[in-house]
Order: sequence, then C-alpha cells, then structure tokens
Amino acid sequence: MLKRSLVVCLLFVVCLPALAKPKKKMYANGATDLFTAALRTARERHVVTYVDEQMLMFTFQTGHSFFSKGFVANASIEPQDDNRATLIINVQTKDGEVAWGAGDRMADKFFDQVKEELAGQVKQKSAIKADQANIPVAPPKAVPPEPSLTSPARSGVGTVILSATPENAEVAVDGNFVGNAPVNLKLTQGKHTIVVTARGYQGLTREITIMPDSEVRLTAQLER
Repeated sequence: MLKRSLVVCLLFVVCLPALAKPKKKMYANGATDLFTAALRTARERHVVTYVDEQMLMFTFQTGHSFFSKGFVANASIEPQDDNRATLIINVQTKDGEVAWGAGDRMADKFFDQVKEELAGQVKQKSAIKADQANIPVAPPKAVPPEPSLTSPARSGVGTVILSATPENAEVAVDGNFVGNAPVNLKLTQGKHTIVVTARGYQGLTREITIMPDSEVRLTAQLER
C-alpha cells in the first residue's frame, strides 16, 4: 500500500509542470496597445505560430535554454477598461518534458520585456559595426573633348593638287597609276612617292610627306 502511494505521488509530481496555471499581469495600457507590444516582443525574440488580432490572441514557441528544450506559449489580452488590460500567458512544455519552474521564469521575463516594449526602452542588444574608415576617392577620368564645329576632327588624310606640263601627263603614286594631270590626290598620312611621266618628256619623281588634313599644290614641269 505504501509503495502504491509513493508511485501515485511521483506521477503527480512529474505531471505538475504540464498542468501549470496561466500567469497574469495587468498593465496600465489599453488592450490594443498591450496586444501590439506583446506581439512585437514575441516576434523579436521567439517564433510566432498563430495570431488572431480580433480575439487579441497569439501563440509562440521559445528556443532551447539551459533548463529546457523550449516552450509553447499561448498569450491573450483581457481588457479591463479603456486604460487597463491584462496579459495572460499559458506556458506548456514541449513533448511533455519536465521544466522544473522554467516556464514561470520565462513568463515573468516575457512580462518584463513587454513592459520595456511599451515604455520604448527595449534592452535587447543590437550588433553595431564600427564606422567604415575613410576611402580616398579616385580623381575623375578625363572626358574626351567634343568635336569642334570650327575645327573638324583630323581625318589622317591630306590632299595633293597636282598640275603638269604637258597636260594629260600620267601620274603614279607609290608605283600605282592614279590618273592624268591635272588631278587631286587624297593621300594617307605619311611619306609617298609621286611620279609624273609623258611620252617625249623626261619623267619627274617627287617624295612628299602628307600631314593630316593638309593641302599641297604641286606643279610638275617636264623637260624634253
């Protein structure tokens, strides 16, 4: 008989944490403000799994702690009057494990955190990084000037205006026949060899260096 009583007693002690009574705390705030602060507190620190804004209720789960593997908590707001409301928290252990009072401590801590939230004095620390050191800014790159309307861009080609005596003398540039005098030659920048010939006359050879956008006039007077 004594053994059976001891077994019943032990079972009762083990089951007590799962039958924890809801904890209540009254605040001098309206129901809506208290609900908003409590829900924000739960979302910032835990995992909210259910929200009923019309009924002013929500459910959240806590993480692991030194004392337990976490809790499931049901929170609800009970209005008292326009300027007072009660926050009710019903804490249950996960998987029916024994918490040994940790649920009460979690609820009391939550009450304090909601108070801080209402007062705008949240004590939860934020990660603050050091200021970035000054970074020297590289000088801007030079912008190519816009083409001038009075000074056209250099084309790399020059003009040679060639006339000859006799007329119709043949003209060759760099070994290639280009026409009969008089002729306007468009030559690329650099050195060129111009040869003027006519039947019955001695040929004339002239080395010339062409500058970009230059214009040169040549007269070839051939001798018999």
